[in-house]
Order: sequence, then structure tokens, then C-alpha cells
Amino acid sequence: MNARHWLLILVANSALVLGGIGLYDWLRAPGPALGVVDLAAVYREKEAAFAKVVGSDQASEDERNRAMAAAQAFAKVLPAALESLSEECGCVVLMGNAVASRTAQVIDLTPRLRAKVGM
Repeated sequence: MNARHWLLILVANSALVLGGIGLYDWLRAPGPALGVVDLAAVYREKEAAFAKVVGSDQASEDERNRAMAAAQAFAKVLPAALESLSEECGCVVLMGNAVASRTAQVIDLTPRLRAKVGM
């Protein structure tokens, strides 16, 4: 074999490798989407509503009991709501402050969480 044959083999191998890499990139599934939830804001809103009722001088004992029951129901519903968000969007759900920069692949699921927990 002379240098010309080696050069042709090198070019053919390079084309095959680059073609394989290009085909892999074209066919592979996109990376997982990310969903973010501002859980602290949801907690603060619920806490403010609870404190407004419980801390009010004009609230009756029945209203305070209903507020306590609503807080307990919220504590039970929240984990299931977070789990169902992940299943619905088919994405990984993270706390909003865990994501440094939000791009088009990052979906804000906070409004959906609020709807699921009855806010």
C-alpha cells in the first residue's frame, strides 16, 4: 500500500465516524425536561391565609377549627400533588431556587401546583 491508499482509508474512516456521530445526535431522544415549583411561595400563601383566620380576634372557634382542618388537608394533598406534576409533564420537578438559569426547557409548574392544592 502506498500513501494514497492510506489517505483514502483515513478519509473513509473519518467520514464514517463523523457520520455515525451525526446520526446518533439526530436520532437520540432529547434530554429530560425540567419543571420547577416555587414551593416556598405556595407555603407562604397558605400560611398567610391560615394565620389570617387563626390570628383574627373576630374568628369563631368553628372557623379556627376549619382552618386547622384545611391546613392538615393541605399537608396531605401537597406530596401527592407534587408527584402527579412529575407524571403529568413527564419531567423532573425541582425546587425553583435549585435552577440557576431558566431556559425554554424549564417549565414553571407553580400555577398548576396551586390549582392542584385548591389555591
